[in-house]
Amino acid sequence: MRPFRLVLGCLVVVPLVMTVVTNPVFVTDSPGYSPDGSVSGQTVITGTEFVVVDGNGTIDYREQLRDEYWDVDPIPDSNAVVVSTVTHDPEKLGCSNCVVQRIERIDPTTGERAVLYSEVTPGKRDVEWHDVDRINQTRYVIADIAQHELETVDTTTNTTVWEWSAYTALSPGAGGAFDGDWTHLNDVEIVRDGQYVTGSLRNHDRVVFVNRTSGEVNESLSLGTDDDHSILDEQHNADYIPDERGGPAMIVADSNNDRVVEFRREDGEWMESWVWQDDRLKWPRDADRLPNGHTLVTDTNGNRVFQIDQRGRVVWSISTSINVYEAERLSTGDESAGGTAAHELGLNSRTVEPETPLERAQVAVESVLGPRTVNGIIWVTPEWMRFPDFVTVLVSLLSALVLAGYELSVRGLVPRR
Repeated sequence: MRPFRLVLGCLVVVPLVMTVVTNPVFVTDSPGYSPDGSVSGQTVITGTEFVVVDGNGTIDYREQLRDEYWDVDPIPDSNAVVVSTVTHDPEKLGCSNCVVQRIERIDPTTGERAVLYSEVTPGKRDVEWHDVDRINQTRYVIADIAQHELETVDTTTNTTVWEWSAYTALSPGAGGAFDGDWTHLNDVEIVRDGQYVTGSLRNHDRVVFVNRTSGEVNESLSLGTDDDHSILDEQHNADYIPDERGGPAMIVADSNNDRVVEFRREDGEWMESWVWQDDRLKWPRDADRLPNGHTLVTDTNGNRVFQIDQRGRVVWSISTSINVYEAERLSTGDESAGGTAAHELGLNSRTVEPETPLERAQVAVESVLGPRTVNGIIWVTPEWMRFPDFVTVLVSLLSALVLAGYELSVRGLVPRR
């Protein structure tokens, strides 16, 4: 009896201790590991916090003045960045179900900030601007989730100077609920010499190309099809790579497929040209191709930001307990600016290849549940908890129930059959 109690006691305590010990707030997984100086300069990480770290993982700047931080774009020839931020139920506005959305200029070296543009939006979830791209000093293009539209605003006049509405261009039968989070428009980028603007419609599993002059969607250029998850499944942050850098190509955080994928335009079709994943990657939401051929990835449910080299090896990684959304290397320009297509670089693809029995068991469980269920479980658990942590806590709780039942039975408090 005593050994049985001991085993169950260990199954209760050990998983909980492991979960707590292995989930620090911010650490470098490979301290100082920067081959050939590939990880140089600062990296900005957004999510429930705004954090700036250097190549060794040292935190240079950190703030929690807003409830959420989404897109971040470096400002050329400056130490400052442009950030899309959200404040829930702001004081003095008298609304109990609204958010203030801002485009802010933040200088992490001084802490100085300025609000460039602001709007109050009804609602709390699925209304936040996930992406705001800087066109020039006064104009910004916004992916407006709440209104299901792309719009360009002039911050000097606080006016909208261009807009495209999904309501007038797309079928209401596709995507999510038409009267709710229909498109989840989470990304915008001006491409092809300014002729088109791309919009990532997460709930439609598509990245559309909208002609900025006519406002029409170019169906032949657009990537993905609603519910065809072999192409994309609820993607984020699609980066277009032009002809002069080995394109046309598009690198995408293919979130619900738990992978980073790149497509190359060949004979009028988008063809998968590179894919990367490992057993930890869960719901990636940003992938930037750096000028040195490496790729910087934000792994939301894997609780990390990491960099992979041209051979597909993780050469730098930051683990975090916050809900990370995007990462930008300040020294390399906005998103994948300066990055070259995978086909041109000859990048090595990588898919999950579990090695240890524990990794094989994890992959087996996840394949049975499917990525949508696994990511759903992670989404409702605390921010610091990854799927293996959820499993270990579940083992601990089940062991505690078995131990409690056993003790009650031994003491005669539960009738035996």
